[in-house]
Amino acid sequence: MKNMDTVYGFAGHSIIPALALIHSNVASRYVFMFTEELEVNRSIFEAYLEQKAWEDKSPEISLRTIGSIGDFSNNYKQIQQTIDTNQSFGLFLQNGAKQLILATILQYPDAPRIYLEEPFTLKKYERLNFQSERIVTLSPKEAIQARGVALDDALLKNTTVEFDERGRIQFTKAMKKLTESDVSSIVQLIGKFGRNGAVYRLDYRYASRRIRNTVPPFVVCLQEEEE
Repeated sequence: MKNMDTVYGFAGHSIIPALALIHSNVASRYVFMFTEELEVNRSIFEAYLEQKAWEDKSPEISLRTIGSIGDFSNNYKQIQQTIDTNQSFGLFLQNGAKQLILATILQYPDAPRIYLEEPFTLKKYERLNFQSERIVTLSPKEAIQARGVALDDALLKNTTVEFDERGRIQFTKAMKKLTESDVSSIVQLIGKFGRNGAVYRLDYRYASRRIRNTVPPFVVCLQEEEE
């Protein structure tokens, strides 16, 4: 994949695409645009980048805040003000709401486009023709640290953190009896990583009907049979 000066993209609820891009070495500079709704994620990611130790020369990474996700007209203008066309640049179109991606494509229809294919393969297209790809390596530890969570965090008690076959962060909390505290920690993880930003699983032997009813419907529940 030929290196570019800058790659522009949007930040989404999943941290994996942004991490894959900054580790890809496809450009010397990366600019991520965050909507107002994701301002907390921007602050956490900024703090993570400030303390990150790079094996090689660190790329330049810029985090920008644009308007609310529903303000198409304002965001259209801010995207235009952010992207510098006096350079070689590409568009990372893996993250972001459909209206943000549409606003970008309408303005720069001929710019190279980069997508993340599961798991961890960046592919570059020019005028819809595939050009090249690059595989990146990430660790679950780095993925959660980028959202301000450490492996020894209380939220991860009795929890394994790994990537699933699609390259998504997968949290599996195991216990004999499911409690309100277990459900609460999963809900807090969802708040940090987003409903679609990770996979959440509860592995237990017993849970009362009242507790089961408090589990969000998209959390996978694995109930072991009593011996």
